[in-house]
Amino acid sequence: FTKTDFIMERQIGEGSFGVVYEGRVATTGARGLSRGEAVVMKRPKLTVEGAAELQEIESWMNDRVSRDAKGACAEFLGSFRVSRDEWMTSGANDALSKEGLWLVWRYQGDRTLAQYLAQPDYPTGLAKALLGRDNVFRGDAAAELEITQKAVSQLLQSLTAVHKAGLVHRDVKPHNLVLAEKPEPTFKVIDLGACACFRTGTNFTPDETIMDPKYAPPEEFLIPTDDAPDLKKMFGPIALAAGTTAWLSHKPDRFDMYSAGIVLMQLAMPSLRTNSGLQGFNRGLKKFKYDLYKWREANKGQFSRSKTA
Repeated sequence: FTKTDFIMERQIGEGSFGVVYEGRVATTGARGLSRGEAVVMKRPKLTVEGAAELQEIESWMNDRVSRDAKGACAEFLGSFRVSRDEWMTSGANDALSKEGLWLVWRYQGDRTLAQYLAQPDYPTGLAKALLGRDNVFRGDAAAELEITQKAVSQLLQSLTAVHKAGLVHRDVKPHNLVLAEKPEPTFKVIDLGACACFRTGTNFTPDETIMDPKYAPPEEFLIPTDDAPDLKKMFGPIALAAGTTAWLSHKPDRFDMYSAGIVLMQLAMPSLRTNSGLQGFNRGLKKFKYDLYKWREANKGQFSRSKTA
C-alpha cells in the first residue's frame, strides 16, 4: 500500500508503543479492497524507545499468522511506510503522513473484551454483541456463564492455531481481544508485537521476556534460559529443528494458556475485573505458591454467592 490508498477517519485506540486509527479505502482495487471500505491502521510512537522495532516485528508476525494461522487473529492486509522526508514536507494536521511503518487490518470491530468488562451494566452490552440477546441485565449469572464459555472457547481456538504455527503470543489479556462483528461475533486476538516465533527465533531472546505481569505466569520466561537455544544465530533448518525440540521439551505455549486462565477468572469473578482486584488475586496466588486449590480454600469465606455465581 501507499498512504494515498487511505483516508483517515478517527483515532480509536492508543497503547504504550503505537496509536490506532479507523480509516477508509480511498482507491479502487487496492489489494482487492473496495473504495470506502473500513480499515484499521496502526502507527508507531517513534518518540518511544523500541516502538519502531516492535512495529517491524508486529508486521512480520501478522504476515506469518495470516498465512499459517489464518482466522486466528484480526485480518491483516499489509502495510505502507512514511519516510521522514514525507513527514517533514506534509501538512501539520495530516495524521496519515506521520513518519513510520503503518500496519493495516480489515475493520472488523473496535471494542475489546476489556471495554465490555469495564461497563457498569456488564454483561448487558456483551450479551447483545456476542449472543444477540437484548433481555440480559446486570448480574445475570446465566448470561455471564454463556459469555464466558463462548469467549474462552473462541480464545482457545485462536491460540491453538497460533501455537500450531510455532508462535507464542505472550500478551494475552482482555485488552488484546477485539470482538469481530462479521461474519458472526467472534473474539479475535490482536497486538502481536510481543509474539515469539520458535521456527525462526524472531522476537525470541532466551534471557529477555515481554509480558504484562498481571497476566504472565510466575516463570515469566518461555523456556528455562539454561536450556534455551539461540535460534537467531542458527542456520534455517537447524533453527527449525532446535526450536521444535525446545517446544516439545518445555511447552512454551503454556505461557499463553496461563494468561488465558487469568482471562477466564476475570470473566467468572467480578472482583477480578479491576486492576487492584487482579493484583490482589496475583499476590494471594503467589502466597500459596500458585496452587489455585489452596487459594480457593483460604478465600472461600470472602466471596459471597453473588460474587461467584
